[in-house]
Amino acid sequence: MCMRRLVTKLMPTLSVSCLLVAILPVLTGCNRSASITFLEVPAASSGGVDSSGVIRGRVLGKHRGQHILLYAFADSRWWVQPIASASRTEIADDGSWNAKIHLGTEYAALLTKDESLPSPFLEALPTVGKKIEALAIVKGSESDGLLPEDSSEPTLRFSGLQWKLRTIPGSYASKTNEYSSGNAFVDTSGALHLRLSRGTHGWVCSEIRTVRSLGYGNYTLSVGDTSHLEPAVMFSAYNFFEQTADGDHKELAIHLTRRGVATNTNAEFSIQPSFVPVNFYHFNVPSGPLKLNLSWHPDEAKLLVLRDQVHVGRPVASWQFKTGVPRSDDTHLYFNFCNFGYASTPPTHDAEVIVKSFQFYP
Repeated sequence: MCMRRLVTKLMPTLSVSCLLVAILPVLTGCNRSASITFLEVPAASSGGVDSSGVIRGRVLGKHRGQHILLYAFADSRWWVQPIASASRTEIADDGSWNAKIHLGTEYAALLTKDESLPSPFLEALPTVGKKIEALAIVKGSESDGLLPEDSSEPTLRFSGLQWKLRTIPGSYASKTNEYSSGNAFVDTSGALHLRLSRGTHGWVCSEIRTVRSLGYGNYTLSVGDTSHLEPAVMFSAYNFFEQTADGDHKELAIHLTRRGVATNTNAEFSIQPSFVPVNFYHFNVPSGPLKLNLSWHPDEAKLLVLRDQVHVGRPVASWQFKTGVPRSDDTHLYFNFCNFGYASTPPTHDAEVIVKSFQFYP
């Protein structure tokens, strides 16, 4: 009979850096010989497609043949980190481990030897048992609610503005995808190229966002012909709102996609929350260059698509929102080009979208 008593101490959460953060190791049975300690914890955040931080820790005890599986808690779920298709965080010989992950309000590290591909999210964490050797949970470190800018994040200049290039995995378009700064560049004519390419773990997407928040105003971009895009490919131009009063309305978007179904319309306007059917307007755009316009004001938002280089004529489609319009707190404009994760048939070849120009008028 095992007489050893397991004593768990819960210490206050400390700021990130090299300070040791006390956690709650969850162990069952007296035959467990490993535990997990966090050494650095990211800030607590509601999460988002552009939030990230470094988490690191150490495994105390036996860990040979095992790895760390990380989760961040956001939107009432535990999301595997940093990406479902590459979720394995290796453990060094001295027991240390580290990863760059998306942010959440809490973080969990699991010690496991299970090689199966995890689900992108869980409603509840698994318990220590046959597949899980140890589990540790910690709250995000205290912060002022604003994420620090990462000076190492690559940028480019397009249409007179500075833009950040996404390099970390993200879950836009209902799928956790990898991103590469090499898939976004500006050519000698000043046009922006966004590419989707095949990578080691799947498709590698491209995304840029404005460095500064633009706020209310008129957003217009000229896009080259997109009629060649496969049904499982999506181009999006959208405003994402980092902090909103109600926590729901976080995006105004124009999507060029068939969402994986060849018979679907090839474009849509949307406003979040996305679970409300009336927040989507589906339509078809013709082949040839297009002009996409988003007009955003305190009492309304109007989305518009026109044929580019055509001086007269009716718009291809337009839609006006007068309810649920987000207010101008902290918002950035994003251009995203990726595969649609729920498509039954994935893309078959690399693809590219060209954004010829962008203009903003307050």
